[in-house]
Amino acid sequence: MSVEPVRLIAASLHGLDVVDGGRTLRLTGTCRRPGTDGDAPADQTLLLHWLRPDGTRELTVVTEPRLRHEDGADRWTGFVADVPIDEVPLGTTGLEVSLDSSVVPVGAAPGSLASSRPLVTHERRLQLFPSPTEHAEFVAQPGATPLAGLRWRAGLVLRTLKDVVRRRPFAFVQPLRVLTWPLFRGREIWLVGERADTARDNGYHLFTHLRRERPDVRAYYVLDPSSDRFDELSRLGNVVAHSSLRHRLLMVHATVLANAYSIKHMVPSQWPKQHYMRQLGWRTGAYRVYLKHGINDKTTDVRRRTGGYDLYLTASAAETAAIRHTSGYDRQVVETGLPRYDALVPTPPSRTILFMPTWRRYLAPELYTTELLTKGATGEVPFEGSTYQRFVDDLLRSPRLHDLLEQHDHRFELMPHYNLMAQYADAAPVGDRVEILDGGASDIQDVMRRCDLFLTDYSSVHFDLAYLGTPLVYTHFDREEFGAGHAEPSWFDHERDGFGPVTHDVASTIDAIEAYLVGDRRRPGVYEQRARAAFTFHDRDNSRRAVAAIEALVGSRGIS
Repeated sequence: MSVEPVRLIAASLHGLDVVDGGRTLRLTGTCRRPGTDGDAPADQTLLLHWLRPDGTRELTVVTEPRLRHEDGADRWTGFVADVPIDEVPLGTTGLEVSLDSSVVPVGAAPGSLASSRPLVTHERRLQLFPSPTEHAEFVAQPGATPLAGLRWRAGLVLRTLKDVVRRRPFAFVQPLRVLTWPLFRGREIWLVGERADTARDNGYHLFTHLRRERPDVRAYYVLDPSSDRFDELSRLGNVVAHSSLRHRLLMVHATVLANAYSIKHMVPSQWPKQHYMRQLGWRTGAYRVYLKHGINDKTTDVRRRTGGYDLYLTASAAETAAIRHTSGYDRQVVETGLPRYDALVPTPPSRTILFMPTWRRYLAPELYTTELLTKGATGEVPFEGSTYQRFVDDLLRSPRLHDLLEQHDHRFELMPHYNLMAQYADAAPVGDRVEILDGGASDIQDVMRRCDLFLTDYSSVHFDLAYLGTPLVYTHFDREEFGAGHAEPSWFDHERDGFGPVTHDVASTIDAIEAYLVGDRRRPGVYEQRARAAFTFHDRDNSRRAVAAIEALVGSRGIS
């Protein structure tokens, strides 16, 4: 009986790396096709071909399979191909992959273009560019001599002129760089940020470290003047108003773009955000650094093809392994610790219990922003009357909780998640010892540092409290709903790996709170051991290591 041939569906390039000290070009991507399930890759030989503009195959290499998380499962759709630099075809070429008689072109994923810049070795000068068909387009020239550099720049000028004539998005960037180059000549600029209006996370802590400890680094923080931290941060100097002319010029000339959420938050409002991944990065060549806003305990949505980061900070060996497992990132992931951990210094006891639940994409605030919609927000379940709303309301209004707070002279604070804070903006008071905080406030880390007991459902900030040494309680009051409508698979299990007991309803949650209040109010030994094992570092040098990793990236010019 004949075997049905495998038909390739689509292929895309996610990133380029120059490895082996500049001797090898490594291409990372995916090719979707049947037969990629299973614990081991199928016996398939996927070939990667370099093509001349006329379709002639110039070079063919055998790929190696890699795991990717696709359609809710780990599949062997990823590939890696290593090519000696001196064998990379010169001129303009495209890519295609083949499996037996099935052939598909290789597209250029947004992440590959966002992180594209000239890669210069002794043998080649090459770069990935977008094409009108969105297929991957390589340009390679021989050598790294001054004459070769002039030829390269002449080619870029011609490409830019064509883009200007065709009115391509961001075609103005290269002319603007040339016109303003004298203002920035010889300057290595680091542009740091978070959301446009926030300065409270790893971006803020990295920037304050740079201004206080490394004034030799030309670091600037991008922040909307409406932010409640704008005046305070401006005292350090080099704070730039978001979307101002100065911000736009710095974006054009920046060597490093570092953000705790997404680089898109740093794109000026006058620029077309929908095109920045494909059309901005390769024009400037800035190194993209993901500072993150917490430990990624769910890594299946981390993808090099969509993020395109050159440096991805982590704080845990388990997290690093999980990210590298299916994301397409490898050497880009560096364990430095998170800059905000430097400020995680315990305060004297405050007799405060803090509850910080995370959000639910299936709940319906009055208005979802474009950012939340891109995260998968559906708003299909009304917030009022939801399991989430009822649990929080029942807990805050529990007579038993209020009696315990009164008896043990404690306060209870609710910090709503940023994405659901509007639901609690006008909440009625629920007692003298219970307070609902502003989920968008800038002092969130101070709130966490001063609490004596931390309560959460699934928020990743529990890692911060574990780093601090604060006792924790997890409450899985809507486990089935959360698992079906919001949660992604996680390498971290609260029951197996967590830093405190797990409860499932209001009664058992208050039981755990009472056990803390009547006990010695310390983290039990088993959770202490887990916390010690969870983090690579237990110090206040996280920002310093992050800076060193960025400097190493820039110094290497992306070559390892």
